[in-house]
Amino acid sequence: MLGLDRLERRVSFFGAGVALLFALGTAIEWARNASTITKVNPLKTGKCPTGYHHLTSKATSICEEITQTSQGGWEIRFFFIFLVALCILYFTVRRKRAGVACFAVFLGLALGFGTGFIFFLLGVWLIIRAYRLQKYGEAGFVSSNRVAKEMGQAKREGRSVKASSTSDSKDATSKTAAAPAASKRYTPKKPPRRRR
Repeated sequence: MLGLDRLERRVSFFGAGVALLFALGTAIEWARNASTITKVNPLKTGKCPTGYHHLTSKATSICEEITQTSQGGWEIRFFFIFLVALCILYFTVRRKRAGVACFAVFLGLALGFGTGFIFFLLGVWLIIRAYRLQKYGEAGFVSSNRVAKEMGQAKREGRSVKASSTSDSKDATSKTAAAPAASKRYTPKKPPRRRR
């Protein structure tokens, strides 16, 4: 139940690849020692705050500040994204749904809603599919909705609720299978019946 199916594995590989690309982009920014540009509107007097310089264009008038980012910031960001991307890749190869979902949500929350939204979405999607698989026996939305309707219909009619068609077929095969023969070595002897 906790293993990734083919679709989830492909999407997880894609997510791990995007995370590695983000790590590569961070490494490039780290090597360039890119600066951070902050833009604000001018004050009511028309002047810029201290440290900002005036940018004028035909459409707008904006104040801009360019600050040099410390090397340590890029270094920590690169190693964090790279390690989490490797964790997502590892759990994808091992087909562990819980690991991929946890690290994807973790990376999404750490990167913020803009950049990390794709990873947050991946983790939540895997969690929802795991929940539907556990509750209905089917991970897909269409098939699990069909199973949920069948379960609701069975409850209204007072019949026993069936989890899924796949589990029914497994139960049927287990019922029809013959019981194993008794082993002389491991099966305890039955005590003799007492006559009354």
